[in-house]
This record gives sequence, structure tokens and C-alpha cells, in this order.
Amino acid sequence: MSLNPLWELFFALALLVKMGWYYKEEPSRLGVSKLRQTSFYLGMILALVLLAGPIAQAAINNFSIHMVQHIGLMMLISPLIVLGSPIKVMANSKNNFAKRVILSIGRNFLIRQLFRPEVGFLIFLGVLIATHFSPIADAGMTNPNIHQLELIAFLIGGFIYYYPVISGNPQPFQVSYATRVLSLFAMMLPETMTGFFLYSGNKLLHDVPMQMSATKGIAEQHRGGAIMWAMGMLIDAIWISMAAYEWIANEKRIADAND
Repeated sequence: MSLNPLWELFFALALLVKMGWYYKEEPSRLGVSKLRQTSFYLGMILALVLLAGPIAQAAINNFSIHMVQHIGLMMLISPLIVLGSPIKVMANSKNNFAKRVILSIGRNFLIRQLFRPEVGFLIFLGVLIATHFSPIADAGMTNPNIHQLELIAFLIGGFIYYYPVISGNPQPFQVSYATRVLSLFAMMLPETMTGFFLYSGNKLLHDVPMQMSATKGIAEQHRGGAIMWAMGMLIDAIWISMAAYEWIANEKRIADAND
């Protein structure tokens, strides 16, 4: 299989345009820290590396590289982008049309429900299961176009999940610090179990490209599972630590205010 270069062009243009927009909006004027801005740009650059170029081409026929894409997009890049406060920037955009559009979307009842932490959790979990233990997983390994749609699902699912559990953007619902930490802890279980099942399985859990033998396919599956198992836990620990730090800092502010 080979990747249609139009997909790479699409992703590259979309990411570069988004970075250009973010830069022109001057997030500093809205109180977005340099650290958050760096997080946004880092997320975008990492997405560009994974979605256009040698890694994107190799992932079409290599399950372990596909898992690097999956973990990178869903568990690292999505929260990095959220951390950069893009919705805060868009809601206060210099462009009145863009501001009206995002505010209109934010008032939509159904869209607002997506950003409840429990709904985001279920969406993230659904994407995780569908792309590894369903016919969609089989199709993604044999059809490069479906594979690319999976990558979009990783980004969207990750963004929706992390949006209410990472601070920095306007929230449609108040989410306690305890809920944020518990949600991030809870998500470690399906992520690590997915990696464990892929790593420990002695039979293929998904289709493989026609030119790949079953033996090589199982070896790739084991490598991919090991990558997800190890990297997933490491990345999750970062976001849990950050959420816990914000919780402790908030409790300290409350204690200081009561003194």
C-alpha cells in the first residue's frame, strides 16, 4: 500500500495555516503564557512530523509506526494543543467573523454536551476500541484512506477528551480538579490494557497488508503493543502530574484566602 500524497498536503496545509493564524492572533494579549504558546506550536510541529513525510508513509505498512502515530496524536499532541488555549484565542479573535462562528458553536446545546468530562471519556474510549478491536481496525490496516481517517479521529477524540480536564480554555461546564485527576487516572486503564492485549496476543487481532506474512504481522503487533503500553503510561503520568499540581495550587490559594 502507499499513501496518497494529497493527504499529506491536506494535513501540512491545515497545520501550517492553523499555526499562522495562532501567531497572528498574538495570544500574549489575552494572557496566554509563553509556555502555553510553546505547547501549542510543539503540538502542531509534532503533528506535522507524524502526518506528512517519512513517518506517515511508513505507518501505512508498519503497525508499530502506526501506534507511534496513534499515541502521539491522541495522547500527546491533542493535550498539547488544548494546553495552548486555542479556543480562548479564537473566542477573542481579532477577526469578528471567526469570533462569531466559535461563539455560535459554543452556544449549541449538543456540541456543549460533547465537552462534559464523562462524555469526552466515552468518546475517547470509543475511538480507542474502534480503531484497535473492530472491523475499522482491519480496514485501517488495508486501506490507506481509512487509515488517514483514523488519524483524524485520534486528533478529534483526543481534543474532546482533554478539553475539560486541562485548564486554559472557556469551559461550558465547571469541572472540579478532583474530576480531572480521576478521569486521567481512569483513562490509564483502557490505554494500558489495549497495549497489553496487543503485546501479549499470540494471534493477529487485525488484518495486515497483503505483502506481510502472519508471523511478521504478529511481531509488529507485539512491538506496537509494547510501544503503547510503555509510552502511554509515561505520557499519562505527565498529564496526571500537571492536573494534580493545579489541584494542589488551587487548594493552597483557597487556604491562603481563608487565613
